[in-house]
Amino acid sequence: MDIMEKVEQLRARANISYEEAKAVLDETGGDLLDAAILLEKRGKIKKPETELTAWDEKSAGEEKTASQDSFTKETGYAKEESKKVKNTFRKIINVLKNNSFNISRKGEDLFVMPAWAFVLILVFFWHTVLPVMIIALFFDVRYAFTGKDDLSEANRFMDKVGSMADEMSSEFK
Repeated sequence: MDIMEKVEQLRARANISYEEAKAVLDETGGDLLDAAILLEKRGKIKKPETELTAWDEKSAGEEKTASQDSFTKETGYAKEESKKVKNTFRKIINVLKNNSFNISRKGEDLFVMPAWAFVLILVFFWHTVLPVMIIALFFDVRYAFTGKDDLSEANRFMDKVGSMADEMSSEFK
């Protein structure tokens, strides 16, 4: 690395003039690290507020320091994303808690269960539950969600699937 590149790097890190950067590099024999340390001692570069010391087995006891901020603080973006994820999970839990899954045949309720129970059953036994649900559609079994929340979109989908099953079964008759 030539002297101009070193001067540029030192200027960028220390916010000093070309003249000061050149003088410090001359003083330290062109060593960037020594120049940065010297400027830190003179108060031109701000010292890290907190340092974290780590030992590396490969370096045979050489101490390495890094700013604790880089290990512990989240960026603003990460905090926002974390809040969005938490809010989404809260909404999902509330919908599952406040609603029920109804299984009916020819307008008569056969079985009603909490939505959270239906989701758990579906998650763990999907390979059995889904085929049974699809086959049951051909025997006039219908599914719907009821409760505090507006689940009309889900119910509309369930109705469409039910009418498709009706159309397919009428073709076979």
